[in-house]
Amino acid sequence: MADKKHEYIKRVFTAFMVIAALAFFYPVIFVLLNAFKTDAEITLNPMGLPDAPNFANFVRAWTVMEFPKVFFNTLSITVLGLTGIILSSSMAAYILARTDTKISWFIYGFFAFALVIPFQIIMVPIAVLSADLHLMSIPGIIPMYWGLGCPTAIFMFHGFVKGVPRELEESAAIDGAGPFYIFFNIVFPLLKTIIATVAVIDALWLWNDFLLPLIVVKQGTIQLAQMMFNGQFLKEYGAMTASLTLSALPIVIFYLGLQKYIVKGIAAGAVKG
Repeated sequence: MADKKHEYIKRVFTAFMVIAALAFFYPVIFVLLNAFKTDAEITLNPMGLPDAPNFANFVRAWTVMEFPKVFFNTLSITVLGLTGIILSSSMAAYILARTDTKISWFIYGFFAFALVIPFQIIMVPIAVLSADLHLMSIPGIIPMYWGLGCPTAIFMFHGFVKGVPRELEESAAIDGAGPFYIFFNIVFPLLKTIIATVAVIDALWLWNDFLLPLIVVKQGTIQLAQMMFNGQFLKEYGAMTASLTLSALPIVIFYLGLQKYIVKGIAAGAVKG
């Protein structure tokens, strides 16, 4: 009797998860279908199949957005921002984890507290500061992402670093290795799981971010260029969905390549130490 009840609960749970998965996948299906339809087809039957595949939407999105230009800008922001976040946060977390003082714990608590501060609260000060420091450009926005992304990354790296055996560092120090050699040649390679996790999470954020580029650079990224199809009096739904497909494809490929590390890295970073 207990086995039947357990089997029934399992089937109900499986059915619920399938329905939930379909609900989450619905926006993807909606975008892909409408990317190959004309605006008239989208208006009349947004969830229907296209009468014939229409690639004109992709051509228009490519030309109007100047896709190669905005793609390079967004890629530069993502790669350089991600590199800075990983390097600075991993080094900071290493020092904080290996320095058992009240000051180090205060600094770590300061970074942890920053996790609960919504971006909307600091949005206006960031806009004013970026204007005063002449950072309202593509290169200028990159160090802003370093500052905004480091608290979460430090929190994750800190827990993982505490699980790395100190004996490895002590042995290298006895052999005459300096702190930078120890970190980059011994500790950093052992952080590859959490590095992949931070890379996936922050790459998704950097690539898809809309609000900070809107405040700082005003134009030049994929997300801002997509607003060209969403005018006050005219909305080009076909070109809009085609641009969404083009912009999502690179980051989806990146995510699928590293997604197996996400749960493993988050669990390790939160539990170790």
